[in-house]
Amino acid sequence: MTMLWFGLLVSIMLVPKNVPSEWMAYECLNWADAYPYAPEVSFRVWHDSKCFHIEFKVREESTKAEQSELGAEVHHDSCVECFIQPKSEDPHYYNFEWNAAGRLAMACRTGRSDPEPAPLDVISSVKGDSSLGSEPFPEKTLDGPWTLHVAIPITALFNANLEKWDGLKCRMNFYKCGDGLKTPHYITWAPINTPKPDYHRPEFFKEVQFE
Repeated sequence: MTMLWFGLLVSIMLVPKNVPSEWMAYECLNWADAYPYAPEVSFRVWHDSKCFHIEFKVREESTKAEQSELGAEVHHDSCVECFIQPKSEDPHYYNFEWNAAGRLAMACRTGRSDPEPAPLDVISSVKGDSSLGSEPFPEKTLDGPWTLHVAIPITALFNANLEKWDGLKCRMNFYKCGDGLKTPHYITWAPINTPKPDYHRPEFFKEVQFE
């Protein structure tokens, strides 16, 4: 089984049941003419049947986490994202978006214009632990990278009627953005072929297989 690695197009990424030692890099700067800045972003994934774990590592020029409410527009902050389409035959997907303080916004949708916001109890069930803590803060320069570990329970896919992550074959993409930063940026794990930044394009998601 081949993994998607360093921005190259190959077949399937495997999500193991143990914490992997390797980190995968975001290296797709899809809109370099308009947004040439690329922070250093990597991540690793694993699962324990009940939860899908993602650990992000980000080094960037400046970092912000001003959004403090559940479901807030965290893409204006330093934001990492994972979009998941659980069933290839069903166009619905889930967008999970976290700022650098671990604040989450999420919804179920088939595109940008038709969100079904997640219930607050679902948002609260997705745990996030940031190296920068959980309190909001204004834009600032850090001495090094920040990290965020998130745990997504299978029940967070609230319309999918799934019981566990084991054996799930789905489609995903991972993103980093900072719409409201001094240097806005948009980079991705798997490439997106659109004229301008648009993460809500499931046709560019890649296959992912859970052990």
